[in-house]
Amino acid sequence: MDFNSILKFVWQDALFSFIIIAISFCLGWVLYDKVILRKIKLSEALFDKDNFAAWVEFIGAFIFPALYLAAKAVSGSVSDNIWIDLLVSGVYAVSYVVMFAVLRLLSGKIVKFIGTEDSHGKVELNNEIYVQKNVAASLFSVALSVIFANIVTFLDVLPQYFPISVLKMLGIFVLTTLAIIVYFVILRRRTTLFKELFVDNNIAAGIHFVGFVFAIQTILCNIFTYGDEFDFTLALVMSLAALTLFGIISFVLKSIFCKIVKIGLYKEIFEENNKGAALGQIALYIGVANIIVNFLK
Repeated sequence: MDFNSILKFVWQDALFSFIIIAISFCLGWVLYDKVILRKIKLSEALFDKDNFAAWVEFIGAFIFPALYLAAKAVSGSVSDNIWIDLLVSGVYAVSYVVMFAVLRLLSGKIVKFIGTEDSHGKVELNNEIYVQKNVAASLFSVALSVIFANIVTFLDVLPQYFPISVLKMLGIFVLTTLAIIVYFVILRRRTTLFKELFVDNNIAAGIHFVGFVFAIQTILCNIFTYGDEFDFTLALVMSLAALTLFGIISFVLKSIFCKIVKIGLYKEIFEENNKGAALGQIALYIGVANIIVNFLK
């Protein structure tokens, strides 16, 4: 590699990526600090009050999405002209971050709509995280942020691709909602997720939910980017089959494990707040999701 090639790499790749990341990070910070948190001082919560729940929320619902969306924006480059490329990627970065911020605001609305109450009154997401220092609530926010970040990356602002991108986003949203409803229904036989997270402050339950959401998004993201030409009907059929298979395999493997070690994972996670058991369940979920994804390929 000659000197000119090195300079070209530094400018077109390293510096280009840095600019897009900087745009995403700075815009994300302004929206997160001034719009999402509003009256809450983020720097004070992170450093003066040493709020661990705030750190979990900050890393999982801001740092990860900002960097992830910036990476996706960089991959949207389409021209050999560096300035056109920078403009296109910048538009993607701004579109992604703004849309993510709007969806992130829905997290608080969703919690408020459910109407769960704890000892402090009606549950409010920012209050749970930044005042009550509820780590389980932070994990719930992270789980929703994983969903929102994944959905936003399918947005394509180019007119010829915009309708298909919206169709993909709607498909992932509907299928994710369906999977979460099934999760809630199964869990509701003994308890409810919102009680575990916002009343009992059960961190293990939060970890479990994040792992489940991450596994579902892994499956759906791969299916909706599968193949050169997008077929919405095929994507729906494959998704439903894959999610059903995911549930069956996870249940079978979990049952075998519980029989071998003679414990109940539900009791360990939702009654005894066993964070290690929840992490083990995450490993199972993500492992099964990746097996299914590789099988589809």
